[in-house]
Amino acid sequence: MSELLKVGKKAQIVIPKKFRNKINMKEGDDIFIDTIDNSIIITLVPKDISKFVGIAKGIYPKNYIEKIRKECD
Repeated sequence: MSELLKVGKKAQIVIPKKFRNKINMKEGDDIFIDTIDNSIIITLVPKDISKFVGIAKGIYPKNYIEKIRKECD
């Protein structure tokens, strides 16, 4: 499932209803946003924090975290 969107004023976008429904996103929910290369990753933050464990597993390329840590040293 994909869709082409336009970026509006102040770089705002509207997440289409079919995507919000798929992840059960509601008004007032918290989201986590990150970038990988030229992509933006948006993840709905679970209300039960125990469901948050491992949420980023598989999102980042192999050795990505180690690379970032070395750049920070």
